[in-house]
Amino acid sequence: MIQRSIIFQIFPKPRFANTLSAVVAMALFCLISLHASADDVIVYAGEFPPTTPQVHHLATEVGSSPLEQARQALRTAPTVSASQINFGFTGKEHWFAFKLLNRSSDSRELFLSLGNPLLDNIELFLFRIGETQPEYAISSGDQRPFHERPINHPHFVFPLQLAGDTDYEVVLKIDATSSIQVPMSLWEPSQFTAYNHKEASLSGALLGIIGIMAAYNLMLFLFLRDKGYLYFTAALASYALAEATLCGMAYAYFWPDNPVWNDKSLAFFINLCLAALALFTRSFLSLPERLPAMAQGFVHIAAWCLLCAALALFASSAAMLKLSLLNIAVTPMFGYFTGLYLLRSNFRPARYFTLAYTFLVFASLVFCAGKIGLLPLNGLTGHATQFGVVGMVLALSLALADRLKGEKSAREFAQLQATENLEKYRTIYENSLEGMFRLDAKGALMACNPAFAQLLGARNEKELVSNTRDLTGMIPLQEDARRLFFLSLKQYGHVFGFEARCQRLDGKQFWAIIFARQIITPGGPGFVEGSIVDITEKKENEQQLHYLARHDPLTGLLNRTEFEYRLNNALVRSREQGLHHALLFMDLDQFKIVNDTSGHAAGDELLRQIAVMFRQHLRERDSLARLGGDEFGILLERCGIEKASEIAHRLRNEVSEFRFALKEKVFSVGVSIGIVPITAATPSIEEIFSLADTACYAAKDAGRNRIIVHNEKTGEIIRRQSEMQVVTALQEAIKQNQLVLYKQNIGALKPELCGERYEILVRLKQGADILPPGAFLPAAERYNIIRSLDRWVIDAYFKWLHARPGQLERLSQVNINLSSQTINDSEFADFLLSAFSKYSIPLDKVCFEITESSAISSLVETTALVQNMRAKGIKFALDDFGSGFSSYSYLKSLPVNSLKIDGSFVRDILSDPVDLAMVRSITEVAHIMGLNVVAEFVENEETVERLKSLDVDFVQGYHIHKPMPL
Repeated sequence: MIQRSIIFQIFPKPRFANTLSAVVAMALFCLISLHASADDVIVYAGEFPPTTPQVHHLATEVGSSPLEQARQALRTAPTVSASQINFGFTGKEHWFAFKLLNRSSDSRELFLSLGNPLLDNIELFLFRIGETQPEYAISSGDQRPFHERPINHPHFVFPLQLAGDTDYEVVLKIDATSSIQVPMSLWEPSQFTAYNHKEASLSGALLGIIGIMAAYNLMLFLFLRDKGYLYFTAALASYALAEATLCGMAYAYFWPDNPVWNDKSLAFFINLCLAALALFTRSFLSLPERLPAMAQGFVHIAAWCLLCAALALFASSAAMLKLSLLNIAVTPMFGYFTGLYLLRSNFRPARYFTLAYTFLVFASLVFCAGKIGLLPLNGLTGHATQFGVVGMVLALSLALADRLKGEKSAREFAQLQATENLEKYRTIYENSLEGMFRLDAKGALMACNPAFAQLLGARNEKELVSNTRDLTGMIPLQEDARRLFFLSLKQYGHVFGFEARCQRLDGKQFWAIIFARQIITPGGPGFVEGSIVDITEKKENEQQLHYLARHDPLTGLLNRTEFEYRLNNALVRSREQGLHHALLFMDLDQFKIVNDTSGHAAGDELLRQIAVMFRQHLRERDSLARLGGDEFGILLERCGIEKASEIAHRLRNEVSEFRFALKEKVFSVGVSIGIVPITAATPSIEEIFSLADTACYAAKDAGRNRIIVHNEKTGEIIRRQSEMQVVTALQEAIKQNQLVLYKQNIGALKPELCGERYEILVRLKQGADILPPGAFLPAAERYNIIRSLDRWVIDAYFKWLHARPGQLERLSQVNINLSSQTINDSEFADFLLSAFSKYSIPLDKVCFEITESSAISSLVETTALVQNMRAKGIKFALDDFGSGFSSYSYLKSLPVNSLKIDGSFVRDILSDPVDLAMVRSITEVAHIMGLNVVAEFVENEETVERLKSLDVDFVQGYHIHKPMPL
């Protein structure tokens, strides 16, 4: 073992050295060295330079070693340099010992300084060599109030009183929940005071720099309201408090009587600083706009650090310090790598930011490595955070200055852009087709653009402003609309899309849509500015569409939808007011003869003339509608059954006497009328229609051209004598397979749509007669047999197709009708899929037709069924499309494959421009939605050619193919 003695002696320096003094000194040095070991500190007269002795070290479990036992063990324990004591987090009790040999004849006082203010408990024992009892003992640590320290200093400083010519042994026992970093040094009191002043100046300078930067950024936040500056201020302030805690100044000056808070404050401030730093990074690098996912990540990091700060107030200090060290090592890494990533994309603020975080990452890694004992205790590890933070603050100061410069340039550019935009706005204002105006608080016109002046009939805006003092009587024109407009403007401050009738200077009226807002000026009455657009043409089109939605296009009468609406209102009034009304349900007799012999054009003309005749016998409050085909309905409001019968007879007589002349042919027709009273006891309009339909058919069964008034007795007779017979026959036919399947081919108008296509129809066989659908389907629907009928058709056709592989191979698509009751059947989907599987029918070769009326009546169920079946590959078509004006709105809700345009639009397409427009509109909308279009009731080649020009995909009708048995 190499023996070393540390000898400190201060001699007066001679003006000239001489050989004798050198020899004496060397001899004395050698003599002393013979008696002193390498661990002894020898004190001579004169000033004592600061020194760091070699100390013996022993680590034991807390409370396991008594003082004397530890002292004996320390004599053989290894030595370490007192200035580099760093064991990290051990959780053990540490003993240290070294000797002091006072070779001076005078008593001396030395200071033993421990350079770590975060040691929990310290006990110092001063023994005279050879003695078993300490001369005195001193207890200290940050678990005690600050005023109990032997010397008032942020670090732990112990006075050592040494008698002259006496040898001493110093023993220290230390335990701490923080890192065991215990740099020791011995000082002469006056030298320690000077050193302490220098260290305090350096620490003060560091904290002063940080404080100035924090105040500067706080002022920037107050002026600019940019949260990034506030986050940076919070980070600097938190770091300053953490650094003050770490060097002991916070305990000395801020909370000297609160050791509990001092124990927890370091972890609290560290995590608070990291949270603010994460939010600053997110704001400074504009991550929400550039990297939204990364921005959310920094929010999570900040939330985690804030949670750790809160936990620091309650959890174990040792655990929270370790967790805080992990956060210190990891959190700056995220900011550093984010800056590097943005640096690759030439994001200007990332340059200085990455430089600043280079200092911070280096400092944090060195700091953490030193705290856990991976790096030795030296000037670098001891002051890494100070150097790193100063470097970061200086770099970020450059970054913030660069950012302010960039923001200034951006503001100047924005002002330039604003000037250019103002010029563009003026150009747009002057040349806009939309009228723009400004009114004062009293409604007088202050300014307008040329379009506004032209809209009101003036030659230019100057003429309008000078000649028009008040526009409130013109825009809007009607008093109620004007009152509502200004009330909304006053209540909400703006009015958007207000439609009203307005007036020009020459008195002509027009419809306009108005947008306006109220501008409040400080200390003034304010004004109103806005714009106005002429929508007269649009309103006229809407009114026309509204009319078409409520009226039959052929006769101009009400359509079924509007008639049902009025009928329902009449029923409500009956229940509320006890009023009596009546419904006349009329079906023309021999109408089919006109259609079959002279064509549909003749039939349509007959219907128009009959409609004119019916109108002549109605009161103002009555409603006349064409319900479909040759069926009409009249709602007689506030009309008893006797008066209704009188009107019905008058109408029947008029029709009987009417002669319809067409070229050389003269036709006579009749009308069968069913009358139903409407009272408070009437259950529903469905029941009204059902009873009226029954009464009308009863009139036909009674010989046609008759009138039947429904009552309980006649209703019961009719149901027993007519419909029940049909129902019974239909039920028996389903059981005995006496129904007959027909088909009607569907023609393709485009060569690419090849393959065999047809629709399956059903007929009822009674003896030698084949009954058409109209003879039994209404009864089947009314008595809920239609579901069984639909299932029979599907099963019978699938069985037929399965037995004919050649037919199946040639088949491109077959259409099969479904009723509304079948659609609402919750078990139908399972039956259908089972039938496909049973007969091995490809799903994509079958298309089920659903009438528009049935789809609308049960839209939710229909949509659910269609979506479910289409997902498996089955096709659907919407039949009789266009019969209701709300077709387009419902079409968006029904995921069908094709549309079948209602025949009432198709058969007159050559002569009626409205029908032509409807077919064109339906076809264009369908194609936009990716749907095929089928036109029904095609009866001549001219209609085929017209439909082909409209881009219709398929046609169906007697001209293409007449129904024939399957």
